Amino acid sequence: MSETNQALLDVRNLTVKYRTSVREIRALDGVNLQVAKGEIVAVVGESACGKSTLGLSIIGLLPRPPAVVDSGEIHFAGRDLLQVREGEFAALRGTSISMIFQEPMTSLDPVYRVGDQITEAIEVREGKRASRPKGPFQKTNSADTHEMSRGASRILGARIPRSERKRTYSNEAAEALKRVQISDPVDTLEKYPHELSGGMVQRVMIAQALVERPSLLIADEPTSALDVTTQAQVLNLMRGLRDEIGASIIFITHDLAVASRIADRVAVMYAGDVVELAAVGDLFRHPQHPYSLGLIDSFPRQFKDEGRLEAIPGDVPDLRRQIPGCKFSSRCRFVFDRCRVEKPELVEVKPGQKAACFLRYPG
Repeated sequence: MSETNQALLDVRNLTVKYRTSVREIRALDGVNLQVAKGEIVAVVGESACGKSTLGLSIIGLLPRPPAVVDSGEIHFAGRDLLQVREGEFAALRGTSISMIFQEPMTSLDPVYRVGDQITEAIEVREGKRASRPKGPFQKTNSADTHEMSRGASRILGARIPRSERKRTYSNEAAEALKRVQISDPVDTLEKYPHELSGGMVQRVMIAQALVERPSLLIADEPTSALDVTTQAQVLNLMRGLRDEIGASIIFITHDLAVASRIADRVAVMYAGDVVELAAVGDLFRHPQHPYSLGLIDSFPRQFKDEGRLEAIPGDVPDLRRQIPGCKFSSRCRFVFDRCRVEKPELVEVKPGQKAACFLRYPG
């Protein structure tokens, strides 16, 4: 991130644990990440590396219990979100911060039509309606609900008849569905989520995020249920959202090809740590962490015309136990004694490129 760009999001030393009666899993272990205004940052890594936990932490939807924020700060537009009351936080969701979830079929309310859910998002954006809790982890008390409703009830300027407002919002909802390549948007608005395929539901979720016009959009594997053609269209659409309203995007994915096509910068995660952070071109041309190198070597590319794909040897470490040193040391081809006893910090090893690896430390 350029020093001239102001950080919209600043995650500092964030540690999140999942606690049960018999075990404790450190899902995030002192994560640091900044996202500038209008920037797209892809977060990549293997399954269970902490990518989704990071997104849920930022939007305040961690499952509690068992998730516990053990330490750290999440600053958004100058405010530490971990210190914000739930009533205030609920007002930020769907307006300033939005998230496209990984499981499309559980992301929409099954008892409401698609059109009702998209127009509700527009009403929340315009301050005509309080945001109702969504998902099993979001809770509000009566005082918070009163505060939300009172804030949402303020209507600036002239009053617009409800019928006209509803028609305007329905037209905007249909246009949003059209933009995500849904061929019959008006008919789709009248359907319930269970009447749509997984790919269709995912596009509805993206359309809902578009009408919310958030400052920060967290997209958790948003193209995983889509075919290649639609995937390319959605990526263009999300870039257009950034260009149109200056939205910042955290794009969570396991697919390096998708990351390379949409991101300005890439954060590589491994076992709860950010191990490399670099501009997308620098990462693919000159990876500075052995895990990043392993990911790229295992990735099929058109221009890699000879040899077999390289697999990263070994297994991901057990996060239920304390791991001394670098968590990647048991799988690293370059490991030496220091790696097994001391954890490397994420430091700048080249201009604009950070890595948590003793091989790369200057001096």
